[in-house]
Amino acid sequence: MAKEIAVEIADRRSTAVAARMCAGIFLLYQRETGARQADPFIRDAKSWLAFEQAALPEMSSFTFFDRAHKTIRTPSSVLADMMAQIWLARTLPNVLGTPATIQIVTELANRIADTYEITPVDRRGRKRASLGLNILA
Repeated sequence: MAKEIAVEIADRRSTAVAARMCAGIFLLYQRETGARQADPFIRDAKSWLAFEQAALPEMSSFTFFDRAHKTIRTPSSVLADMMAQIWLARTLPNVLGTPATIQIVTELANRIADTYEITPVDRRGRKRASLGLNILA
């Protein structure tokens, strides 16, 4: 069963990694397209391209460990696999009619979290961390 991921986040530092990824993908998609959470997500080539362009930069901030195959996967391969599942599914769990944009993003994050161990990429440099300058990070 898919884990529920909260979309409204009060403090990014205290939320689960998958919820952070979900919120980041949605915010980038919203900037790219102007879509709101409740807008219907139309399954066409234009929507796919916009979604891919928004999701990949956010997903590049994480590593994805495939639990079943015990390998690290690239963000682009993870996105392609998970979106193919969502794209081909005519219905999504707990969604009646055309899914809203936020439901597609949440479903993507849920499926990724169910399949992969998600870890944020450390954006701090080793030199900065070794000097003890990471107190403001």
